[in-house]
Amino acid sequence: MKFMRDDIFNNIIEALQVKYYRAALREIVKPSELNATIEPRNVLVQVKSGICYGESGFTKIEAGYFYFMPVGSPIYFRHGKSEKYTVFGKEGFSSPEHREEFVKSRSVKNGLDDKKDIFSIIGFDVAIYGAIPFFSILELPCFILPKNEEMSYLMDAIIIEEESRNLGRDRMLKNLTEELVVHICRYIHSKPQYQKNFEKISYLLDKRLVNIIHFVQNNLKKDLSNHIIAEIAFVSRDYVGQFFKSLTNTNLQDYIENQRLEKAHYLLRTSKENIQEIALNVGFKDPAYFSRRFKLRFTQNANQIRRDNIIGL
Repeated sequence: MKFMRDDIFNNIIEALQVKYYRAALREIVKPSELNATIEPRNVLVQVKSGICYGESGFTKIEAGYFYFMPVGSPIYFRHGKSEKYTVFGKEGFSSPEHREEFVKSRSVKNGLDDKKDIFSIIGFDVAIYGAIPFFSILELPCFILPKNEEMSYLMDAIIIEEESRNLGRDRMLKNLTEELVVHICRYIHSKPQYQKNFEKISYLLDKRLVNIIHFVQNNLKKDLSNHIIAEIAFVSRDYVGQFFKSLTNTNLQDYIENQRLEKAHYLLRTSKENIQEIALNVGFKDPAYFSRRFKLRFTQNANQIRRDNIIGL
């Protein structure tokens, strides 16, 4: 008997929102070791050729195997073969330029080389209802996954898309990454040793929480003050903020603002509405305040996002 009912797990997967970050093919230049390094997002690696070691005991990762490093978990990862590795601690490499001294990017156009140490890598975020970091809640360690043809295909396709500038590239990257996350979830779900990790997330299907999430996502333009949300969740207005944070570890109003900004980001890339209209339509009454919060959230202003993603007819 499986340790978690499939219907419950399916509901959790349906609630996941996946955000692609970046992917690349990398070639090891000089052997190095990440020791208890912390990354700000989930990372999946597939060894293509050569020598890599993972997990806290530095187990060898065979060619074709995967190594999953959940966000927040200490990373133990050796690149290349050496009697003495250059070791990087919690902060990891100091910059992309510093990383390139040890692990350089390699174009898929150059193909693979069995005589070199090469791996593919992808970074992504996964949140339940767009609010709760999924793998952080599970508190999983880094772990090695066996060969999987579908996952290999997805990793390769993601890296090819990353290097391309083809029509629909962002949509393809999102869809492929979502499929990859489902495969990771299937693997985790099949392992009884992770039962205790999943027990702590079943409460996230609390109907009151689901009602709040759905109402917020469908009513971003409206008043979403705590007393309005309290009526939806059937809890007191004095308790609703505490209730939401106790389940998600996220402040309710911070979550609402983040959802508004994410929707604005999407509309800037896909609609012809002007920026002020978009701000109003996602619930910001003050365009200047919207601009400040948008720049803080995405490090680019709304005009830059629109220029970079303009849609022509």
